[in-house]
Amino acid sequence: MTRYEIIEQHEEVLRLCAMAGGSAQDWQHAEIYRYVKKLRSDGHKMEYCVQCAVVRYVISPATVWRILRDMDEPVTINL
Repeated sequence: MTRYEIIEQHEEVLRLCAMAGGSAQDWQHAEIYRYVKKLRSDGHKMEYCVQCAVVRYVISPATVWRILRDMDEPVTINL
């Protein structure tokens, strides 16, 4: 499968993501977001959850906090 074929098959979803202010890298961010939210739902404090993500994904704490903020931000899509 080529990159074009992937884009062609998922064009509408990618367009909606772009309209919502998303980027192609957001799928990676979704994984980090799910990981932190899972730890949080297990009862861990938020700072601990962020530090676990820092270690697991080798990113800075500021990046984790930005991902959490961006993923929780409500969006409006005008079609």
